[in-house]
Amino acid sequence: MAGGRSEPQPPRIVMTSAAPPSAPPRRRRSHDLRLLQRFWPYLRADRGWLLVGLVSVPLMSLGNLAQPWILKEAIDGPIAHALKHQPAPGFLALPTLSALFLVAVLGDYGFRSLQLYALQRAGFLSLLRLRRAVFQHVLRQGAAFFDQRATGALLTRTTSDVEAIAEILTYGIVGILGDVFDIGTILLAMFLLDVPLTGMTLLAAPGIVLLVEFFRRRLRFYSVDIRKSMSQASGHFQEALAGAPIVQLHGREQTTVEEYRRLNFSYLRAYRISNWYDASLYAVMDGVAGLAIAVLLWYGGGRNLQGAVTLGLLVAFVQYIQRIFVPVRELSGKVATLERAMAALERIFELLDADASLKSGTHAPRKVEGRIQVRDLHFGYGETPVLHGVSLEVQPGQVVALVGPTGSGKTTLARLLTRLYPAPKDAILLDGVAIEDWDLQALRRGVGVVSQDVFLFAGTLHDNVALGRDDIGPEQVRKALDAAQLGPLVDRLGGTQALLSESGANLSSGERQLLSIARILAGDPPVVVLDEATAHIDTETEQALQRALDVVFASRTVVVVAHRLSTIRKADCIVVLERGRIVEQGRHDELLAADGLYAGLVRRALQQAQPPVA
Repeated sequence: MAGGRSEPQPPRIVMTSAAPPSAPPRRRRSHDLRLLQRFWPYLRADRGWLLVGLVSVPLMSLGNLAQPWILKEAIDGPIAHALKHQPAPGFLALPTLSALFLVAVLGDYGFRSLQLYALQRAGFLSLLRLRRAVFQHVLRQGAAFFDQRATGALLTRTTSDVEAIAEILTYGIVGILGDVFDIGTILLAMFLLDVPLTGMTLLAAPGIVLLVEFFRRRLRFYSVDIRKSMSQASGHFQEALAGAPIVQLHGREQTTVEEYRRLNFSYLRAYRISNWYDASLYAVMDGVAGLAIAVLLWYGGGRNLQGAVTLGLLVAFVQYIQRIFVPVRELSGKVATLERAMAALERIFELLDADASLKSGTHAPRKVEGRIQVRDLHFGYGETPVLHGVSLEVQPGQVVALVGPTGSGKTTLARLLTRLYPAPKDAILLDGVAIEDWDLQALRRGVGVVSQDVFLFAGTLHDNVALGRDDIGPEQVRKALDAAQLGPLVDRLGGTQALLSESGANLSSGERQLLSIARILAGDPPVVVLDEATAHIDTETEQALQRALDVVFASRTVVVVAHRLSTIRKADCIVVLERGRIVEQGRHDELLAADGLYAGLVRRALQQAQPPVA
């Protein structure tokens, strides 16, 4: 009978930004491979497009590889002999080489475009499946799952983290394979053309490997930090919007903005450092490429003067060095992209591995009688015990009111009856069957809930009453709204297809509460749990609500967390809880005569001249 939430809530996990260590932790390649293996089922259906992207890699590389070779042939053949006014025996004519060069260019860009299209198609379809899987997984979780996670953090997992994974396919793994193939074929061509020149070019290879590994490790760490800080900022932003009226009423605007600013600076700091490493890597690779070309010109130019190297060969090598450093540079950039994507993939699978869902049983009878039995129920939120040995029996068609001071366990007992939280095995039975053995869909249809906090969706009146159930038609919705005393509202809004604002902002709190009663009347469950449904409403609305509740009470088993005397008096049995234990049971008059805890609560409420008794 006490107002407000009566039980301690599980603490929410609030993520805080920690200072990064001096060096990021080393991660094993096997861990990334396991992540990719877990992602494969979402991609399997589009493996044909993935295969197209893979096949395009060597064809694209061959077009890229052929261009410097054709240029060499043209310079050392027709062009060189034309400058000397000599025929070029054994060489293809310049028009033919020009045509081959054009074909190589078109082939390179054509297969590159095909690869990008195929990978994007496969990637975004697989992300659609992954996003759906994450959404379904989250919706299946029990209330304890949401108690421990910020809504903004969950939103980040299903949006920005999933989007980051697109980079694995579009620019990541296959792109890295293409870069590796490009590097390998270019090196092979260079070795075939001139081994000494290739050896001079490879002098920088050990330094490049060390640089790429160093930047890869740093980028992985800050990619994870970026995701975490983004999640924190999104969570704070979502909560600030949801609680905007409270923020304004308590003058917390500036404090809230400053906190959001701090979280955004944490995100900015991580992103700035990540971008610095990314840009530094590109700059270093460009510098190494320029140095390699300078060494090549010095060494190859001297050999050219000695007649050991032709001008065409030197030009081809310059072209190959420029081309080989493009995939090397892109490879380093794609490594950074891949690190960000792997960090996001890791966070998503951490979410999918966090399973607090309620397992469904198989019991799904056609008819629910409505007999509830609670046997020696002990329950607590983590380290906080709430209920101690509660035993209770509710007969079909009986109305039972749960009353008691704040923290007595009323709301917790109601939550356990509706299986929002898992109760100990065989502690709660419905029609003689433990509720954990019931099919969840059958249990949800058999046990309806009306809570104090009514959530309305942006949509029509019909949608908010039927809640997507195909077996509830327009006539049932209108009948339920009339029985819930909402006929005038329907007429005022223009019918059941009238649109409601987000969270029902265009309805009063009483109308929203009556709408939750209409949901119960439309679904017609045999058992109804009313959790503080009559708290915080005015007297006029209470009269309409009581008329609607009379319809609910008439033919159903009802367990009500009661706050108002008018509701409690109608109960067949009143159960009084104190500190998680049942201390009194009986009808209103009987408990008043006993002059116990219940009588004291009633007298205190009457002395305060308030309609509620708690």
